[in-house]
Amino acid sequence: MADEAGLVEGSPVPPGRGARIARGSDVVLDAVVGALAAWTVVFHLARLTGMPRDGALVLWLIALAVAALMVRDGRLGFPSVPPAGTSGGIGPVAVVASLVVAAGLAWLDIDGLWWPLAWLVVVAVLGLALRAVWRGGASRHLTDRTAMGATTGFGASAVLVLAVLAAVLSLVMVRPDQDDVFVVNRSAYVEAHSGAFPERDTIFSDEVLPVERPAVLPTSIEPLVGTLAARLPVGSAALSYLGLAPLIAALGVLATWRLLRALGMRAPVLATWAGTLFLVLDGAMHGSFGNFFVGRSWQGKAVFLMLVVPTLWHHGQALGRNGSKRHLVIGGAGILAGLGLTSSAAFIGPSVLVAATAATALDAGQPRRIGRALVASVPTLLAGLYALIAEPQRLDEVASGAGRMLAAVDIGRLLDSGTEPVAMVRFVFGQGPAAVVAIAAVLTAWAVVRDRGARLVLLAGPIVVMGFYMAPGMFDVLDKVGSADAVVWRSMWILPVPAMVGLVLAAPRAGIRAAQMVVPVVVLVGLLVVGTPIVSDQNRGAELVWPPSLDLPRPEQDSARVLIGLVKPGMFEDEVADAGMTGARLAGSGSLLVAGPEDVNFAVSVLNAEVRSVNPRSSYLQGRHVGPVFLADERQALTRALDTGVLDFGDAIVRRALDGLAPDAVCQRTLPPDSALEDSSATSRGTSIGSGAALDPDGDQVAFLLFDHGYLPAGMDATCLFWLRG
Repeated sequence: MADEAGLVEGSPVPPGRGARIARGSDVVLDAVVGALAAWTVVFHLARLTGMPRDGALVLWLIALAVAALMVRDGRLGFPSVPPAGTSGGIGPVAVVASLVVAAGLAWLDIDGLWWPLAWLVVVAVLGLALRAVWRGGASRHLTDRTAMGATTGFGASAVLVLAVLAAVLSLVMVRPDQDDVFVVNRSAYVEAHSGAFPERDTIFSDEVLPVERPAVLPTSIEPLVGTLAARLPVGSAALSYLGLAPLIAALGVLATWRLLRALGMRAPVLATWAGTLFLVLDGAMHGSFGNFFVGRSWQGKAVFLMLVVPTLWHHGQALGRNGSKRHLVIGGAGILAGLGLTSSAAFIGPSVLVAATAATALDAGQPRRIGRALVASVPTLLAGLYALIAEPQRLDEVASGAGRMLAAVDIGRLLDSGTEPVAMVRFVFGQGPAAVVAIAAVLTAWAVVRDRGARLVLLAGPIVVMGFYMAPGMFDVLDKVGSADAVVWRSMWILPVPAMVGLVLAAPRAGIRAAQMVVPVVVLVGLLVVGTPIVSDQNRGAELVWPPSLDLPRPEQDSARVLIGLVKPGMFEDEVADAGMTGARLAGSGSLLVAGPEDVNFAVSVLNAEVRSVNPRSSYLQGRHVGPVFLADERQALTRALDTGVLDFGDAIVRRALDGLAPDAVCQRTLPPDSALEDSSATSRGTSIGSGAALDPDGDQVAFLLFDHGYLPAGMDATCLFWLRG
């Protein structure tokens, strides 16, 4: 019988190199989550009091120092009691039924009135699995130190190597994502402004317009990046893409490894490798787990998915097992950290923490521990209330919230969901072999561990997602009450998919000694052949580059730097000089507004927050920040004309754009190399740069319009013919 000192039958197990690496890894994970939680609290305190940026940084550092003193004994990240069980066996019926359901969800488009019937089948299979697990009987567990002693130095080193490889992949993989127009631009604004944190729009205005995103609790990760960038020799874009991204990619690997160890996986290192390699091959869908792994790991939602979610699963199941206050505190910190990373944490965080705690608390016969997880989730309730009363929503809408909820409960509409649950599955997992592997792992991972508590934990995720969130009409109710139609697919994030896939692929098979190595290799090679790796150019043009580059369109990001430098002295001087346009500067002070193709505009808004672009993301040309004077249609028409050289919307609207917006500098996309004129000075149809700029109205109507509005050619690079307003 194990005692609290870490003894098994009186024999101490000394911590070896593997145990020390595992313990250090766990400490780092909890320290990062705790630091993010502390910053979330400091950020919102600063918002309430108007505290300036640097004051918030000082307060955060003081909080971290105090926390470090409180945990100086080094046991903050020491893992909880992992199961290594003796629970009874499980018959094949529930497993086979789960595989059949997985195949159906992966291949069949079950929608309309067919979904309620399919959902009943899914619930029945989950109930069958739950019954099989419970009848298997309770398990006994090893102690902390016994489990740590089982971690070999070679295995722990192999996980560290994998973490480093994940970090390197995040550095060399470029897959631009337009969410960065909001995300990284906000960091850039905080970097450039030392006052209070921004509450309104920073993309098109200097906090004059309403913010583009819904009125929910603002996230704190972007201000943190901007605050740190202001005190470091790198900009916020470089810190996001080349600092935060590799850090989170590596920590995501370590978080999966810890969860696998806590679940009693007999080969956690191999399972970690298998689950991580699956992510590398999971690039078919934009919303896939793989694309959040390294392709977007600098974004707050990716930090939440790859780091915080497995942390909540780990500490939630540990809280249910032993009721430790330490796990309660870190679980609560994970909830707070999540609220600073993504608004989706308001429903995902408590779903994970409560489900994990409930699974092991019920197994241990201590249901009261579930209440502790509910208490730790209270901040998400406050975040939800904030979203209901935040500007610009009206209080009468809040008062009618209960009525809207009741109105949403229409049996006919609930059965025929407006937001199809299968469509949400497709958005994340896709359809085909990769979806079969992922969904089959989600539904059968519980069957490959030996401990009843671990089995219940692995069943809790599918029960919450498929039994609750995917119930007929549930997504519609969430949309009616909380306008959640754009994010309900993120309910799939409740599932710890990398750990589940690793568990299933690396599980031992009775009578097949080499199965733990052969099965992962065969499955992963198969996915490589028929699937879409995240580094494939079919994955939204992803590419591998060296040296590491910012995750912005290439070569448009180089043109964006020149465009910024032309209108803002002191910024990107070297890029302007390399383009041979040192003497081509804007005369006098301008509006610090530039225009170009959308990819160039995108890069401009990410690289800085002082020079703004007319249209960095077309979807942002609509919303509550858009009014008549915003000239949304004109912005779209000008962007299109500069990108294609064709006046698709007519010349009148482009003229209105140039008159009303009056950008200081313009990038007109040049022709492809095979279309360029033989004259070395030619840059676009009928246009040349020289002492006498030759402009043929019949050759390039866009250039003629620019010239007619007082713009003069300033130079060119591989992407742009640059014009400056005279």
